[in-house]
Amino acid sequence: MSRPDRAGGRTETDGDGQNPGQRMRAAGMTVLPVRRIAAGDVGALRRAVADRSGPVLCTGLTDRWGALATWNPAELRRRHSERQVTALVGLPDTGVLFPQDQHLYEKTLGFTEFVDIMLTTAPSAPCYLAYRRAHEIFDPADYDFGSLVPSSGRHPTDTRVWIGSAGTRSMLHSDLKDNLFCQVWGEKDVTLLDWRDSRAAYPFPDNLVNSQVDLGAPDLKRFPRLGRARFHHVRVGPGDLLYVPRGCWHDIRARTPSISINHWFGEPLGLAEYLRLLAVLGPDYWRSTARDFVVHGLLRRKESTRFFFSPASTGKRLYDALRSGNFSQDNDPSSTQ
Repeated sequence: MSRPDRAGGRTETDGDGQNPGQRMRAAGMTVLPVRRIAAGDVGALRRAVADRSGPVLCTGLTDRWGALATWNPAELRRRHSERQVTALVGLPDTGVLFPQDQHLYEKTLGFTEFVDIMLTTAPSAPCYLAYRRAHEIFDPADYDFGSLVPSSGRHPTDTRVWIGSAGTRSMLHSDLKDNLFCQVWGEKDVTLLDWRDSRAAYPFPDNLVNSQVDLGAPDLKRFPRLGRARFHHVRVGPGDLLYVPRGCWHDIRARTPSISINHWFGEPLGLAEYLRLLAVLGPDYWRSTARDFVVHGLLRRKESTRFFFSPASTGKRLYDALRSGNFSQDNDPSSTQ
């Protein structure tokens, strides 16, 4: 029997009778609901951001945004009928790494054609107009993160939009800044893991912010620490706002065609946090970091992009840190505005 996951009685079940959280529980993993705060309580959101105690789901904070009224396929067609976009088309629906380099999935097409594909393509071959700066497509008056989490001015912020079909997947990964994720149209499933449990995310040896784990098909024999970690899961719909603390691992999957916007803000995780994680992960990680320090740092050889919007390898980031003092200069989207 399905259960309501949010106000309005939306249920969490998919076509196979299970949502991602239920499949993880069935595999023997601990999956808890995301904590919710009272509708419209911006003070509670700010306290959650201040103490970074974990992810929080908010409602009623975006009700007056123009985005909720106008960001939909019909309006996209009307407003952007002449625009050309470069989207990812025919993406894989299984596995963690892309079978081929990301640029091979890129296709330039008219916005109207993209919207038509977004609405009709099968989840087995999703398409995504992803990681685009919001102001490049939408009127900044349509959204207002600044009134929710005012910027101190000390750390740059960055706001991105994500427009795609059912079946898009942002596999389990960690971002260096606090994140407000707002679902505008459609529904997505979000699964989260605290940064303190990073060993249970099984990062790739050459990349500390991307996980080897596919939470859509959890394998506890290969990744036994999954069974000892505590995950959170929530399904977000229009108007839902999810706070994701910096470092918190998150996996996001579109249940339907979808439009989302997110906002990165605040002080990033520092080099010391990543070095502590690297220290406990062991020799395989140390060797990969040393190799990439030389190959992609000293020798400047280009890295492959088989992750979803691949960040630089750990070794390359350590090289950058020693040269510039910034471990995340190529992994902070706000640094290239």
